[in-house]
Amino acid sequence: MTASEKVAVKSAQKASFGKVFAVQIAAYVVLVVLALIPGISYGNAEEPAIVSFTVVASVAMIALLAVFNPFRDGVAGHAISVIAGLLSVVYATTMMLGRAIFPAGLGDEDTFWMQEGWIAGVGGLLILLIVVSFGRQMARENRTHLIRSLSHNVVEGVAMIGSAGWCFLSTLLPIRSGENAASTDYGSTTAWAVAVIVALLLIIALDACSYWWNRDADPDPQSKNPWIGIALLPVMISGIVVGIASYATVMF
Repeated sequence: MTASEKVAVKSAQKASFGKVFAVQIAAYVVLVVLALIPGISYGNAEEPAIVSFTVVASVAMIALLAVFNPFRDGVAGHAISVIAGLLSVVYATTMMLGRAIFPAGLGDEDTFWMQEGWIAGVGGLLILLIVVSFGRQMARENRTHLIRSLSHNVVEGVAMIGSAGWCFLSTLLPIRSGENAASTDYGSTTAWAVAVIVALLLIIALDACSYWWNRDADPDPQSKNPWIGIALLPVMISGIVVGIASYATVMF
């Protein structure tokens, strides 16, 4: 590929920050709309686990990032990140991991919040992601661009894993008594307000960072529309913020 062809490819992969920002706004709107729809409840009839329809958006973002991927970590790196992201979704929407970690109460009642099970799962996935990503790089015979490949794999994995945190968005919206963290049954109004404000500030900060990410990006020349993946990165990573904020509201 000649120098002029490389320039042409890079220019075709770039997009204005206005387009990036528009994708982010659209993603947030979809997430909020889905969070407003009453979720699916299962388990204990008195205190059921509730799965929000934002899980659909979480999985969709994982798929979109896999398609419009700006990272240079190869097919194996993409696959590892997708698997980690889907496992995170499972942890966020089921009690499987929580029941394996936290002891049951009297009458085999669950003694944990779904957020706790997810956070524990995220911690384990992040450790595995780093170990596997590092192992991949060490196994390479030609270790050129080792730091770049390692960091790309880790950042992509973190985004995929974090996407599932949006499953808890409905607990931060003061819309239904008994199903949101703002209600007196689940936590104090002060804790809810502080958690929401801090979460919003962090989300705004991550979105602001995407300006520089988009400007300085150097995606794989074979990537198609990688700017879409760059636009989704702060949204997906913000899922971690949402999940932790949700946990804070039910604990305090």
